[in-house]
Amino acid sequence: MNTKWFGVVALLVGLLGISFEVIQIVFYESHLSQEWSYPGNRWNYLGFFTVIVNILVDIWFVLLAIAILFNKKRLFNFLTKPWLVGALTVYIATVGVIYCALLFWFIGPYSTSLWWANVIDMWNHLLLPVIIVVTWFFIPREKPMKWITLLYWMIFPLVYLALTMFRGFVWDWYPYPFLRPSWVLFPLGILTTTACLIIAGSLCIWYHNKKTQPK
Repeated sequence: MNTKWFGVVALLVGLLGISFEVIQIVFYESHLSQEWSYPGNRWNYLGFFTVIVNILVDIWFVLLAIAILFNKKRLFNFLTKPWLVGALTVYIATVGVIYCALLFWFIGPYSTSLWWANVIDMWNHLLLPVIIVVTWFFIPREKPMKWITLLYWMIFPLVYLALTMFRGFVWDWYPYPFLRPSWVLFPLGILTTTACLIIAGSLCIWYHNKKTQPK
């Protein structure tokens, strides 16, 4: 994982992802918000869990590339901590599952004139999740991970949910339809998301501990 070629690939993935997010932010008011009748403030784009997690993963890849290409061992050791990579994997894997299970069927793709937005959507919701999940299998593993880590991983989604619900209550803006309490599928959306987080987290810890067991 700490080979130079992996560093180059990580740098390309991170920079490509950051570029995609910048494009979305720039064109949010003029293109994306009008298509889905979202409020026109471009910074609302940063209110999506998908976007926040994608940006975190993009930054992680860029920093990992720097650590590999410039032989920053301490930075590399921190970035490849199982609890850190596991958290990113759990969050973005959940993004991919929820997109396929709920969002795509109720929202669908953008119009054909916004083909570039559909490309970025596929990257954010499908391709990058697959890339980080594959990367998870190659991180260094030395000792088992405690199952309480799963509870720690749930803190970020819970904080996001609390802030999103507060914002929705005050400004009546929810980034996802299934987060609107008045929507009939609100309970299903919350339960499905919670289940995905728990299952993904449990699988990550199980796999990690399996690989750290003495043979």
